[in-house]
Amino acid sequence: MNRRTLFLIGLLLELAMVFGLFLPYVLHMRNGTVITLRTEPIDPMSIFRGQYVVLGYQAGADLPAKWEGGQTVYAVLEKKGDTFERVRFSEEFPTLGPGEVCIRGQGQYRRLIFPDIAQYFVEEGLGQELEQVRNARRLLVDVVVNPSCKAVIRGVRLGPEVPASELPEWMRPPTVEPLEKPTAKPVPAR
Repeated sequence: MNRRTLFLIGLLLELAMVFGLFLPYVLHMRNGTVITLRTEPIDPMSIFRGQYVVLGYQAGADLPAKWEGGQTVYAVLEKKGDTFERVRFSEEFPTLGPGEVCIRGQGQYRRLIFPDIAQYFVEEGLGQELEQVRNARRLLVDVVVNPSCKAVIRGVRLGPEVPASELPEWMRPPTVEPLEKPTAKPVPAR
């Protein structure tokens, strides 16, 4: 083989390796199931990673204490209304019923963290706005889930405002009783 043929073979191998890094992601996005999840507030702290939003999900809340130690736990989800909500947790790879999907996570502090979809990087200056929307529980995340319970964020969007009755007690606006209208008595003429 001459030098030109070796150079072309080397170039093709490099291109195959570079594009091979993106191929699993593209296949995941093309062949997975698109679901929508409702987020919950979590406070992020990092000055080195740029603008991003830490995402917690209602589907991971209220994890039983026996799974808190960082072990792998699966959340089985089912569509309820416009979003997917958790039906059950499973320690083993779950058997899914019709209309169910699963996401793999790790148990930490009485909640299931989904490392694959826990952070969303945003444009400069947009992070605080998204955090405010997320804290108001209006941020919805579109996620692509494949049959092996891996998830990838497809995008984020603004959802409808959550009624105060569905918010936790500490997030509910204070209720103020309306004041009684004072009754004015006519002043006698002199």
